[in-house]
Amino acid sequence: MMKAFRFVTLVTSLLLTCAAPAAASGQDSGPRPAHGTFYTGDQGGACGYGNWQADHPGELSTAVSKVLFNNGLSCGERFTVRCVDSRWCLPGNPVITVEVTNYCPPNPSLPNNDGGWCNPPLEHFDLSEKAFTTIAERQAGIVPITYVEAGTDGPSPLRFKIAGNPDFNLVLVDSNSRWSTNAVWIKGTGTDWLPMTRNWGMNWQSGRKLTGQALSFKVTDTHGRTVIRNNVFPADWKFGQTATAAGF
Repeated sequence: MMKAFRFVTLVTSLLLTCAAPAAASGQDSGPRPAHGTFYTGDQGGACGYGNWQADHPGELSTAVSKVLFNNGLSCGERFTVRCVDSRWCLPGNPVITVEVTNYCPPNPSLPNNDGGWCNPPLEHFDLSEKAFTTIAERQAGIVPITYVEAGTDGPSPLRFKIAGNPDFNLVLVDSNSRWSTNAVWIKGTGTDWLPMTRNWGMNWQSGRKLTGQALSFKVTDTHGRTVIRNNVFPADWKFGQTATAAGF
């Protein structure tokens, strides 16, 4: 976990269920069993969002285990989560929606049912502290949950942050789609649409010189939905700048 301190009460009597691998992105399914812990601190992370919470006030986030993270392809995916079958669940078993913003790494030195919560093949959610305490008592440390793909897109707009140098553009694509981003194109006022390649997390790159040109973007999610947003950055944009546009 990047820049995070995990708070986990070791509940040795609680055995984690080894669920089958998660359904592939884009395949709807019913609620699946998993377990949830929480971590404190929500800046940085393996998806590259930086201070995600500052850009998404009121929204909830989570890290996920290796089998769910899928080498970063799950970044930005939204799930509904519920605490179940535990005395630590809050009354009414409230349902929350969380977005994948980080990675919960395996800890092979610990057993799967006693600290190695994110070891393969476990499907595990290491929730932000705010998310965890919305569904369960903090002192529980770990609770059984069910999760399913969220049914709605996020309320935030599409957000693009551009970094790099005149010969290299690295764009963080923070999409509001309920599904992860599958492909991104960039277009300058003097170019055709240029496919970008994934660098890491939700950072996408292009090797074309685009300084001095207004920039447009085309974003496709893993369910094949595409949005085109023209002139997201004006021609006088600078590296380090962030811009927003209407989302999915």
